[in-house]
Amino acid sequence: MKRFWDPGIERTLLFTVAIFTFVIATYQTLVEGKMDGLYHNYWLYMISFGAIIYYRYLKQRHKEAVAEAEAEAAAKAAAKAEAKSKKKNKK
Repeated sequence: MKRFWDPGIERTLLFTVAIFTFVIATYQTLVEGKMDGLYHNYWLYMISFGAIIYYRYLKQRHKEAVAEAEAEAAAKAAAKAEAKSKKKNKK
């Protein structure tokens, strides 16, 4: 499936949702006061926490993909250099 946006924007939006829900939950907790505010807004904190966990997972997957691509590029360059040196040695 073709994406209509840059893959990095998904992580940015996810981080924004996480921060937004945390700020709203904190505000609502302070407005309601005491432990009742925390109990009533627990679900918002969990959405925020879940979004942060998923954001970190996506970030780690991206880092692994970049490292793998760099390793493949380095391997190709090394193979190309080796083949070139073999050609020079044959002459």
